[in-house]
Formats: sequence, structure tokens, C-alpha cells
Amino acid sequence: MPSTISKNSISSTWIVFVSLIPISLFFYTFFAYVTNIPFQDDYDALLEPVTKFTQLSPFSWKEFIHIIWVQDDERRIVVDRVAATLIYLINGHLDLRIQMFIGLLSLLGFLFLFYTIIKEAQLPVLLVVAASFLLFHIQYYEAIYWGMIPLQHIVVHFFALLSAYYLYKPKASHLTLALGAAILAILSDVSGTFVLPTGLVLLLLQHRWKHAGIWVLVIGGMIALYYYQLVVPAYRPKLSDNLQHPWLILYNLLSFSGLSADLNTVLPFKLRSGLIMATGLSFWCIVIYSAFFFIKPSFQHAKVAYPRWKITLWGGLIHFSITILAFAVGRAMEGTQAVLISRYKHMGFIWLILISILVFSQLRPTLRWARIWTILSVFVCFFSYFEYLAPLDYYYKERNTDMYGWENNRALPSSPIYLSLQSAVDTITTQSIRAGVYDLPNDYFFEMPYQVSADLFTLETKQMGHALVFTNEQFIRSVHKNDGAYILLKNASQSHYIPTRQKRYSLKSFVSSLGKHYYANGFHGSFPVEYLQPNTQYQVWVVVIHGGVKVLHPTTYRLNALPNFAVRISQS
Repeated sequence: MPSTISKNSISSTWIVFVSLIPISLFFYTFFAYVTNIPFQDDYDALLEPVTKFTQLSPFSWKEFIHIIWVQDDERRIVVDRVAATLIYLINGHLDLRIQMFIGLLSLLGFLFLFYTIIKEAQLPVLLVVAASFLLFHIQYYEAIYWGMIPLQHIVVHFFALLSAYYLYKPKASHLTLALGAAILAILSDVSGTFVLPTGLVLLLLQHRWKHAGIWVLVIGGMIALYYYQLVVPAYRPKLSDNLQHPWLILYNLLSFSGLSADLNTVLPFKLRSGLIMATGLSFWCIVIYSAFFFIKPSFQHAKVAYPRWKITLWGGLIHFSITILAFAVGRAMEGTQAVLISRYKHMGFIWLILISILVFSQLRPTLRWARIWTILSVFVCFFSYFEYLAPLDYYYKERNTDMYGWENNRALPSSPIYLSLQSAVDTITTQSIRAGVYDLPNDYFFEMPYQVSADLFTLETKQMGHALVFTNEQFIRSVHKNDGAYILLKNASQSHYIPTRQKRYSLKSFVSSLGKHYYANGFHGSFPVEYLQPNTQYQVWVVVIHGGVKVLHPTTYRLNALPNFAVRISQS
């Protein structure tokens, strides 16, 4: 007999306690690494509109709506901008840490919706624990720590799932709530517009013809308004261009669908991609096969009453299916490398959770299988911290050295696009600071004072194209957040700090050492030569931070920046 949520021997208290473990670790890590530093689209997406809001004198609703409605890239992000404006009004300035935290709270909303599906489907309560471990980890750290992303790319899927949650009952109040959630999804991101076909399918399958008509009128009208005068940027490939590459579309479709199976650096790229696409293919087989049994009753009976859990589950599956297909087409010419990045992995894991619940609801396995799935989920969660803590650490240091670079040198080394948009970014940032919208960091953890060492630091320096590359094979660092080596390029008027990527031990070494072997010997770092002042000489130093102690080491290198992005590297 299958063990149901009402008949299992595991206490609710124990389930809550275990579920809180990944949640607590997730938010502990979030607060440890979060910064109030804008990144790429944050400048024109958040800083600029809030600054324009402060310049409304007198206040005008028409102008305010225009400010939050103006498109960002290929979408409108009204929810993001309204939240940023409210944070400014309440807090006195825009704090991107609050912006991100509010968006990440939607993950708790996801977990609640998963809980209701599991409970009402009478599935093993352990699936809630599994969902918690699969949802709260740092594989998608770029989505977590990028100011605008949580209230865009994460919240949009929560509102879409919440909309489906309220579409199970033919009551006007429930339809109103579903419409409200759907509109919020649309106002969060362009993928929110997929609530139109999702909701329409769910209503038609329930034979709710009148509500389906209302849905098309209201949501269709909202989407028409959303797309009105929305212009696809010139740097984005046209739909017709993407459709000329059907194999790339298929690769992206399977890769996006199987993102949760990405073992990253553990496997060679071909094996890594093969595993991901095989997983994606199996997921589509499960969804398509199960969809037949989901829609079958609608064609066999004049009146169909689907349970809420089934409507919610399939609402999520339909919405994600359309989102994945749209992304596969829209990013076809960019290849699978545009898919296999941290920023999108939250969608891969939400998709995985939905499919796992679907499988359990179809097969009704014993509690033993729920235990096995939960154990696998725990391993996935802790593997995520092993595999992605080092990239997160580097990402955190990049944001800080970037902001220092902009404040002191008007340089954003990690954002190549800055070179072509420097005037606009500088204007937005300067105006936001003057208006009191954004506050620069009070200090930077890698700055002086230093203990100066006379010991030369071993370093190899060379130019590769438009980048200076620095490597070392001996240096070892601890796991503390700010620790590590930083390259310092210094001349009479500039100081460029460059974070380094520390090498890391393999998963096997980490496990066999019981967690003692994480960072391995050696590092590398790079810096765009475009930011060097021509016809000047730079001294190369290395700042080593260990346990809060900052030591400045000399090297033998001198860099002579020449015209046309050439650098003469010499040793003394």
C-alpha cells in the first residue's frame, strides 16, 4: 500500500525541521555574499528609473507609469521597478540587497505550493523535504545575487504557478485571484505572457467556456498592452534567423529541460552535455505521455472536475514547457553555452520538482522510493555548494573590485559591454548617487592598510589578445569569504585590483578528505588592457588576504601600456 501524507509515520515537526535545513543554509549564504552593487542591466533597469522618479516635481502618475513601463532590453519589468521605487521611499535609498531578498521570498511561496500539491495528491510527505533541498541551493547563484533577477526571472514563475492554483474552482473570486496573479506574472517578465495559453488550456479542459472567454479578453488585452510598441533590440537575432537552425533549437530545448542534471566541471563537456540532453529528453517523454492521461477525461465526460493539485501541477508544467520552448528558439544562434549558465538553473530545478511530483502521482510508489528520492535531493543540494561556492566567491569579489574600479578609474573590468556604453552607465550611476538613490560602498575589504612584505611573489604575467593574464601554481588560500590573492596594478594615478580564481580540488579529493581539501594550489586572473592608461608604467603587486590580515607583496613585473592596446611586459 502506498504511504500517503495522512498515513505516514514521519511527524510533521520532523518534516518541517529537516526542510528548514536547506532553507537556513541558503539564506545564511545569501546574507554572507550579498552586496549592494549593481551589475550590468541593473543600471538602466533599476537605478535609472528610480532616479527619474526622484526628479518628478511635481509628482505625476502619468510620468511615473511611463518610467516603470519603459522596456528594458526585450521585456518590461514593472514589478521590479515598482519594488525598487518602494524600497527607495521606505528606506531612503535603493538597496539592492533588499530588492534581491524580496524576490527570493517567492521561493518560500513555491515550497508552499509544492506542499499543497503533495498534500492534496496524498503523496509521501518526504517529497516536501526533497523539494526543499532541490529548491534552496546556490547552483543558480547568478540569479540570486543579481539585483534585478529575483523579482524578474524567479518571481514570474511563482506568479504563473499561483495563477494556476486559483483556476481549479469555477468561482468568480477564484478567477479574479487567478487573473491578478497572471497579470503580476506578465508585469514581471516577458515569459509571464505565457500565462495566456496556460490558463486557457486549464479552463477549456474544465469546460469553463465563459471563464475561458474572460481569460482571453483580460489576459489577452494585458499582453497586447505589454507588447504595444515593444521593440526587439537590434543585437538580438530575429525569429526568422533562429528558425533556420532547427538542430540548435533542439539542442537548446533538451539542454534547458535537463539543466538539473548538470554536473558542471565533474564531467568533460561532451559527457556533461550528453547527460543533460538525455535527462531533458526523458523529462519530455514523461510530460508528453502523462499529458495524454491528463486531458483524456475532458474529452470523455461532459463535466470534468479536476482536483486543485492536478490543475496547479499541470499549470506549472504547461507554463514551463512553453517557456523552455520559447527560450530554445530565442537563443538558438547563441548555442547551448547560452543555456548552461548559472542564471537559468532555478528554472531547471523547479521543472525537476514538478516532474518528480508528476511521476510520484502517476506511479504511487512505496515510501521507500520517496526516501531514495529525498536522499538523492540532499546529495544534489550539497553537491551544489561544493561545485558552486568557488564561482560564487569569485562573483562576489568581481562585484566589489568592479565597483572600486568604477569609483576610482571608471572601469568595470568584468563587463565588456561597459566599454561601448560607458557614457550612459557613468551618467546613470553619477546621477543616482547625486540624487541619493544609490550609495557607494563605504570601504572595500581589499584596500589598505597593508602589512608590506619584502618577499617577492611568484607570478607569471603575459598578454593574450586584449587581456593580461596572471597565473600562479603554488599559492593556497583558505575558505574564508574575503581570503585569497588579488593582483594590484598601480601607477601614479590608478590602482586596478584584479580578483583571482583559485584552483579547486576534485569532488573525490574533497570527499575523501572529509571536506578539508577544497581550494587547491594555484590561481589565475585576467584584466582587459583597454582600461590601462597608454604611455604609462604600472607596477605589479599581489595583495594576499588571510584571516583578515592583508599583506602586500612585490613582484618582478613592470607593465608599460602602449598605444593600440599593446603592453610591454618586463621584469626587474
